[in-house]
Amino acid sequence: MTTFDLLSDGISSFGAMIFVGLFLISFCFSVHLIVTWNPYHRPVIPLVCSILICIIPATLLTMEQDSSTSIEEMLEVFFLLTSLGAGMVLLWLPIILLFVTIMMFSLTKRKPSPDPLIEMIEN
Repeated sequence: MTTFDLLSDGISSFGAMIFVGLFLISFCFSVHLIVTWNPYHRPVIPLVCSILICIIPATLLTMEQDSSTSIEEMLEVFFLLTSLGAGMVLLWLPIILLFVTIMMFSLTKRKPSPDPLIEMIEN
């Protein structure tokens, strides 16, 4: 298998984070579309696009010098990108939880808005 030039810095590189995040989101979106399939939804175009977003980079990362690739190497890249995505979510989780906590505190400090219907009942 060839070396991963894009992922040489691991998940510390911001470009690699964007690449892995795009792969993880499109992978989860395609799984969601397949699991929630119904005949009235017609998700063919989004499903094809998300599968292409998953397959094309994996094919390019596993392509050898003679433009050949194998399924085993693609599955290894899928596993690597998925595990890097899970690690990236865990890496950003404290920041996300801090943001959610700040939003919850700001919601609890707000006064309820006056309801005009209660004022109409009282008058």
